[in-house]
Amino acid sequence: MPPYLRSLCFLLLILLSQICVANTIIHHDLKVTLQPFKGEIEVEDIISLQQKTSEITFRLHRNLKIKPSPDATITPIDAYDNAASVPVQYYQAAFTQPRKQFKLHYNGAIKHSLQQISEDYAGDLTQTAGLISSDGVYLSANSYWFPRMKSGYLSFSIQAQLPEGWHSISQGRQIENGWEELSPQDDIYIIAAPYQIYQRKTPDAEAMVYLRSADPATANHYLDATEHYLALYSKLLGAYPYSKFALVENFWETGYGMPSFTLLGPTVIRLPFIIHTSYPHEILHNWWGNGVYPDYASGNWSEGLTSYLADHLLQEQRGMGADYRRTTLQRYADSVKKQKDFPLTAFRSRHGQASQAIGYGKTMMFFHMLRQQLGDDVFIKGLRYFYKKNLFRIAGFNALRSAFEFVSKKDLSMEFKQWTTRIGAPSIKLNNVTVKKTAAGYNLTATIAQAQAGAAFSLKIPILVQINGSDEYSRHIFSMHKKTETLNLRFDNQPLRIKVDPQFDLFRQLDPSEIPSSFAQLFGTDQALIILPSKGTNELKAAYEKLANNWAQRSPALKIMWDTEIKNLPTDQSIWLLGESNILLKTVEDSIKAELFNKKTAQLILNKKGFSKTNHSFAVTTRNSANKQHTIGWVSAHSSAAIPHLFRKLPHYKKYSYLVFEGDAAKNIYKGKWPLDESALNVITHNDHIRPDLEFTSHPALVRSTKKDNKH
Repeated sequence: MPPYLRSLCFLLLILLSQICVANTIIHHDLKVTLQPFKGEIEVEDIISLQQKTSEITFRLHRNLKIKPSPDATITPIDAYDNAASVPVQYYQAAFTQPRKQFKLHYNGAIKHSLQQISEDYAGDLTQTAGLISSDGVYLSANSYWFPRMKSGYLSFSIQAQLPEGWHSISQGRQIENGWEELSPQDDIYIIAAPYQIYQRKTPDAEAMVYLRSADPATANHYLDATEHYLALYSKLLGAYPYSKFALVENFWETGYGMPSFTLLGPTVIRLPFIIHTSYPHEILHNWWGNGVYPDYASGNWSEGLTSYLADHLLQEQRGMGADYRRTTLQRYADSVKKQKDFPLTAFRSRHGQASQAIGYGKTMMFFHMLRQQLGDDVFIKGLRYFYKKNLFRIAGFNALRSAFEFVSKKDLSMEFKQWTTRIGAPSIKLNNVTVKKTAAGYNLTATIAQAQAGAAFSLKIPILVQINGSDEYSRHIFSMHKKTETLNLRFDNQPLRIKVDPQFDLFRQLDPSEIPSSFAQLFGTDQALIILPSKGTNELKAAYEKLANNWAQRSPALKIMWDTEIKNLPTDQSIWLLGESNILLKTVEDSIKAELFNKKTAQLILNKKGFSKTNHSFAVTTRNSANKQHTIGWVSAHSSAAIPHLFRKLPHYKKYSYLVFEGDAAKNIYKGKWPLDESALNVITHNDHIRPDLEFTSHPALVRSTKKDNKH
């Protein structure tokens, strides 16, 4: 399609979407003066309504003082502190004659410190309701920096006056000294700092990079990635809905996706893997979340769908889709306990590991199962139809169901009800596998049971059978609707092995034999015991103790003891053992059934690979041999300087069983998962005819990989 036709179609789509919600849009023409070094803002806002009115109510930050207006009599009517502890003032604006437009002029200071929001004691999720400072400016609807009214939709233009060398960014297209967005929005952002700006025109939108210091190499990497992923998702889903996409460096660590830009922390931006992992996730949010708005009242589907079409898709293109799904299921098993579980319809946003495992992971697996049921072509048609029909509108799971039912001509009510409104996950067990030779060939029978509490799930379970003389698995789908059912299959040649869901296509509880120990189990637990080393240098002991106390402040359920205060490890909770000299370290070696330290070479041995203790820090997990429901984690730093870096990085490696870090900056140089024992869902049916396990033929990726994808 020629560029001018693409633009024409895009503008028509925007126009149609605006007509759908025109009666609810309020427009703000904002002139903003920011004084970061004073922490203050001054705003002139011309507010245009859709209909004439004699009065209107709005909310504004209580620190912002409204100046007298010739257009209206403005009266404070109520005040409160919202959930984010932002002081909010209700006002009523009354007009002598009904009117569609009026002006507000106000100024004041907004300064809310960064607050940790993660449930995890070692988590690093922080946010602010709004902050104007010498480090930078972050303002959103939650800051109440602009008058918020009952309408859910708005449009705006911003002209911003800033100190010399500072630049602002917001949604939409760039105009003189500011930004404009005329499509329906539910927020107005202002981000500002002394930025270095890089930009490039692409066939789909303007690509931009805002960095806090000059870095052309990093900027070009992101401009390349922006162009690539805009093209990928425009082809897959439909035209990109905004005029630009910008990578913006924040002044604290974040991973936010706003309409037409993403706000990433300075460390995150420079992690080499982010550009082809988290970054496409944020770009895709402009289709899901910032293009089609989730109906939060009925469940936020956008995070799971974005994860599926970004994080999962990129792994699938590299042939690692099954591994990604297994990790997703392990995260659910590690993080979600009965008391933390909730249905997808109750997910709003991430606030810890359990909510992420459900809102991102379970939702992602739901879309994967839907794709498996419908087939790739119909699944893609459903996505495109849903996007086209709901662009710049609020849509929930019911709208998704309608879209997929329309393109597939199938009733999907049972699937949507089961996976979005029910908590928990099926637990599959394989028993009583037998093979009998008959005159016609071989009959394979097995009992498949659902071991979870409560009613049975309706499942379509992938079954793979290895047949004597064949180089490929025989594939079957077993429809199951009861807690226990019998599988019957007939083959001409002898079955040698049966596997139940070996590529993790179902959302389910992993069997314990499918889960190696990992740091996710330690960070996801409700209770844990930290055991400090009584031996070692005073400097090291003090650093460990400081770390433990910091964690305990974030989570009162954590308990701290010294290794001299305990003889036997408890078996009813997870445990952190700190320090090479910890008296109880022998317990870890007993559980691993291997000596960690080679006394002759002064090395730590992991999977037969040795590392010197001189300049390396180590983190190792294992199941508690006395109770394999709980995990032991041992962490040893080679210096006190490495400890804060080491423990800050550990939560980013939750899926791993063991880690090695180098130097005081704790650079990760080695990571891995313990090899799994034979899965209980993988049964050899005839020991006299054992053959090597066959390689899987993976399902083709939803979108084919490119040379650029394969490099990363």
